[in-house]
Amino acid sequence: MAEHAALARRCGVGHVLMCRDGELVRLAPGAPEKIDELPAGRLYKDGALLVSAEERTVADRRRLGFGGVVSIALALGQRGELIGDPRVMTTGIPEADAQGNRIEEIAYDAALEAFESMPRAQRRNPEAVAEAVRRAIRAALADAWRKKPTCHVHVLQL
Repeated sequence: MAEHAALARRCGVGHVLMCRDGELVRLAPGAPEKIDELPAGRLYKDGALLVSAEERTVADRRRLGFGGVVSIALALGQRGELIGDPRVMTTGIPEADAQGNRIEEIAYDAALEAFESMPRAQRRNPEAVAEAVRRAIRAALADAWRKKPTCHVHVLQL
């Protein structure tokens, strides 16, 4: 803005007024002047809604678009044992890494390793299991892909 104002002065504009987004300027009669401020900012159309660019959903969608999503479901028994195999789903993530290893298998192996390395007492705590598995998957995929996707871990207690 300062450069635009300097250019206007060099070009002979008599009244140069620098203003920011949201400032209301009266251009005539007389010299231009700031007379009020109005709400200003970027808006996005999201379906039938208008949302501010500063809303969390906008940042979340950028993050999802950049890194994709891994969802994993684990079923735990009453003693903290795994019941069945974990189920892994990916969205927006390549099928394989540069060596040809399947990303879903990398996530699956990381989840099992994280679960099995937990002390038995902690395996009964669904929040602790979810956090350990989430961290392990993000780290494993960062090693394989150089990106950390959003990771949702669903721990079902039976």
